Amino acid sequence: MPELPEVETVRRMLADHIPGRRIANANVSRHRLRSETLAGLPHRLEGRAFAAPRRTGKFLFLDLDDGHTLLSHLGMSGRWLFAAASEDSLDAEMPHVHLRLEFADRSRLWYQDIRRFGMLRIVPLARLSDDPSVRLLGPDPLEHPPTPGSLLDAAHRSRVAVKTFLLDQRKLAGIGNIYASEILHRSRVDPRRPAGAVTPEEWSRIAPEITRVLGDAVSRMGTTFSTYRTIWNEPGQYGDQLLVYDRAGQPCRSCGAPVRRFVQAGRATFWCPDCQRRAATARKRPKA
Repeated sequence: MPELPEVETVRRMLADHIPGRRIANANVSRHRLRSETLAGLPHRLEGRAFAAPRRTGKFLFLDLDDGHTLLSHLGMSGRWLFAAASEDSLDAEMPHVHLRLEFADRSRLWYQDIRRFGMLRIVPLARLSDDPSVRLLGPDPLEHPPTPGSLLDAAHRSRVAVKTFLLDQRKLAGIGNIYASEILHRSRVDPRRPAGAVTPEEWSRIAPEITRVLGDAVSRMGTTFSTYRTIWNEPGQYGDQLLVYDRAGQPCRSCGAPVRRFVQAGRATFWCPDCQRRAATARKRPKA
């Protein structure tokens, strides 16, 4: 699933190309995305112009000039693809395209989604914060970098594993499975530890790694394992920087011990048992 770095990469690229462009034609497929029909999108989009796109966590907001936004989530396999008027990079026979936008200048923006777990819907900007997909999101860790204290407070008395805690979009919006494993490895924290037992010193290592790992991934256009692509249909380049994710049985790039894999809350976790030793005892939370 595309995570924060992949969606931020898409946002930045779209910000260079769609603001001010007016939609001349919009066409949708007959399929649903998640449980929503797309039939109402064309008449809501035709004639409208895009403003600068925004993002919170894994959600992309393509603001329109009529006080609405096209809310987008890439789900498991969604991608936005752009082509200038002079380019023929978008094939009319391309499968699984569920929204085709043609601008007045003949440039095009398409949304493709093989598995159809993504989301596209129009939301009034004035009510965006009340939207059920947005209202429970926690702070975006790039826009509002977490501090050791904010993480310690959010995890107070939490019994869920710290890896699962990082994946909770109500705590931090945008971190997914790839980057949670990488953040904890770089922080030398056992992913099985209860979040409420993580010490202040450990949070002081985790907090900067969240910002560092996500920022580095954005700078390399994210990570591609299967379907994620940029708007130019390019794969992300961060995969060769991964230290543990998807490397089970291979030597840890920090210490050489075999990387291990196990399942947490239905998701694969990759970790190094040597670099990320479970603390023998967890210090109690200091009294206020």
